[in-house]
Amino acid sequence: MWATPDGRLGLTAVVVAHSVMVGLMVMTPVHMGAGGAHDHGPTLRVIGLVISVHVAGMYLFSPVVGWLADRFGRTATVGLGGALLLVAALVAGTAPPGAAWQLGVGLFLLGVGWSCGLVAGSTLVTESVTDELRPTAQGATDLLMGLGAALAGAVGGPLLAGGGFGLVAAVSAALVVPLAVVWAAQRRLR
Repeated sequence: MWATPDGRLGLTAVVVAHSVMVGLMVMTPVHMGAGGAHDHGPTLRVIGLVISVHVAGMYLFSPVVGWLADRFGRTATVGLGGALLLVAALVAGTAPPGAAWQLGVGLFLLGVGWSCGLVAGSTLVTESVTDELRPTAQGATDLLMGLGAALAGAVGGPLLAGGGFGLVAAVSAALVVPLAVVWAAQRRLR
């Protein structure tokens, strides 16, 4: 799959989207709880609502994302996903712990950006290889996606402790750079 431009873009999209999503998502409840409910910070119910809005963004629009990938192309949908991941990092990363609405919007956009990357990226991966290689290619993609997410989750805590949620968001946004490079190269080929 790495041998073809579509395969490279698909693999990069899946790994980056999932890593950015996990990096921001897992640190959001910690960030929101920084003030603590006793200090008039968000309650666990509000934190749960923000995460629920995020999960809705991940899955609620999947059929629409699939339609976009079919209608406007997988490459365009990956580009949309990358842009949404960047906007999500900006919106969420500038939110103070008590700004549940801003974090909710940021995480909703993060979920939709993730969906664009995963749906269009996975499609590019499977379309870039022969039928016989599809299960292996998808399995390898899932493994790399999981490793990227594990790394993003593992470094999220130290980043949050060392520089705050803004640093977590900035590093997450920086992860989109490789996707942008591969995406731009793919666009030049078309």
